[in-house]
Amino acid sequence: MKPVESTEPKRTTYIGPSMNPTLKSGDWLQIIAYNGQKIRRGDVIVFIPPEGNSKIIHRVISLDSKGIKTRGDNCNHIDPWVLSPDQILGRVVCAGRENRRWRVVGGLRGFIWITTLKAIRSVYSSLAYLLRPAYHWVVKNGVLREWRSAQIKTRVISFKRSDGTELQLLMGRRVIGKLLPGMTRWRIRRPYRLFVDEETLPENKTEVSGVPPTLY
Repeated sequence: MKPVESTEPKRTTYIGPSMNPTLKSGDWLQIIAYNGQKIRRGDVIVFIPPEGNSKIIHRVISLDSKGIKTRGDNCNHIDPWVLSPDQILGRVVCAGRENRRWRVVGGLRGFIWITTLKAIRSVYSSLAYLLRPAYHWVVKNGVLREWRSAQIKTRVISFKRSDGTELQLLMGRRVIGKLLPGMTRWRIRRPYRLFVDEETLPENKTEVSGVPPTLY
């Protein structure tokens, strides 16, 4: 199954969550036209869906004489449309974020990658469900907080945003929690909630301006 040649630009910016973690909003993408090459299951493609006018970037899940089916790497359901080759503008071969650049694999390797990723996510989701009661008990009772205070060093910094001040909780260089403008509760990433006592964290009552950010 071969698409028509595309004259679309070779660079574009990805927006949206449907291809996480392969792609994230703001990533720049390098796209090449198929130019007679076959579309393969596992390719990450750029296309315009039937009855649509906006470009979408998803992965090819299956293809046969009836058409091409796609799905986002972060989606559980296959897209409702069936594509024809003339709706495909090209395939993503490379992506970048800040100073990082990587190859976006397609074909069999791409299909194995997303199949493995979904299997890992399924196992993680099942374990998280089974361990959730124990996890919340540990968080509620603060079993590990005393150990954390002696072993793990954290700090809070603040950033001035257009809609207010955002506080971030850091462990080393890793952001483990955020208090967004207008919010009253911290969002602490798992499993770090086990070690953090939210009552000791500052509230987001004042706006802080200037660079560098304020350090608490």
